[in-house]
Amino acid sequence: MLPENPIIFLLEDCPNAAFVIERMVLKEVPSARLLWAQSLQEARMRAEGLEIELFLTDINLPDGNGLDFLWEMSATHPLARAIVMTATPLPEHEATTAALGVVHYVGKPLNVPLFVTSLLQALGTELVSGGSDTWRAYSGSANLGSSEKNFRATLANLSVVDIIQLKCLTGATTVIELRSGALLGNITFDNGEIVDAVAGTVRGVEAVFEVVKWQNGEMSERPVAESGERTIHVSWHALLLEASQGLDERAAVA
Repeated sequence: MLPENPIIFLLEDCPNAAFVIERMVLKEVPSARLLWAQSLQEARMRAEGLEIELFLTDINLPDGNGLDFLWEMSATHPLARAIVMTATPLPEHEATTAALGVVHYVGKPLNVPLFVTSLLQALGTELVSGGSDTWRAYSGSANLGSSEKNFRATLANLSVVDIIQLKCLTGATTVIELRSGALLGNITFDNGEIVDAVAGTVRGVEAVFEVVKWQNGEMSERPVAESGERTIHVSWHALLLEASQGLDERAAVA
């Protein structure tokens, strides 16, 4: 149920854009309390200790990346939801969003009807059906509760596809390690591109397709120790698009 006075947190460094967004939010959700931060440093301080219902986050900020901020918030504000605003949206975002549900992308300058629809859906006025995968960043105190995966899924319920897309969009060079029951896998990123993946005895593109099917699990992250063999040579956009289509087909059969 939506709180009586939901807190909506806006991370946007452009005052003009923030003013437009504020007017739209308060018009559609007049009971909301909108908080605005212009930098990651300010956002971290202002978000601390609050029960935030929804994050509205720009990607490129003066002191970092809005997607990295959401990754941090998944640990400290696991019940929040998120909409990401970007001036450089990719056509593939529209296709992969259907398989996501946690992080939704809208282009800038904002398309007002689309933004309003996304806002209301995220706050529970409308629901969009999805799959049932639930993932979390690894931490000893976090809970893997069961939760229906739809547009209103919380940051605590990041799917594998969500995690991969966040790392790609932030240009990360890292390795994420995934565990689901007895299943083990890892994905290596180099400057935001997926360069290698392993899932059991499977490696490369097929390993990515395998891990995105895993339901429930834990994830940890480690630095890239050394340059290894590159087994994936397609762009992450194309790879996630195909993986998302596979998830949609699996859901349709089920």
